[in-house]
Amino acid sequence: MSDNITVAFERVVPIATLLAEIITYTRPGNYAFRTNHAEQYVMWTETAAQFETSGVHSIKTVGYHMRRLSDALEKADNAVDRGRNAMRQTLAVHDALRKLLRALDRYREWVVQSGV
Repeated sequence: MSDNITVAFERVVPIATLLAEIITYTRPGNYAFRTNHAEQYVMWTETAAQFETSGVHSIKTVGYHMRRLSDALEKADNAVDRGRNAMRQTLAVHDALRKLLRALDRYREWVVQSGV
C-alpha cells in the first residue's frame, strides 16, 4: 500500500469523527457538512476521489462509499419537506454510513490478509 493512501486515511479520521458527531447530534436535514465545515468537506471529497482512483478494489470501495455518504448528507439537507421524502433521505444517510463502515471492515481484512 502506498504511503499516500496511509497519509490520506490518517487525514480523514478526524473528519470521520466529526461526521459521526454531526449525524448523531444534528437534526436530520440540518447536517450542513458542506457549508458549516467547508474545509473538512473539501478534504473528505478529495480523499474520496483519490481512493476511487486507487488500483486496490477495497480502497476504491471505501472512496466510493465516502462520496456516497457526503452526497446523502447533502440530499438530506436539500429535502424540501419534512415528510416522507425527508425521512427517506435520512434513512439514506444511515444506509450510506452503514455501507462505509462495512467497506472499512473489508479494507481492514484486506490489509491483514495481504500483510501490508
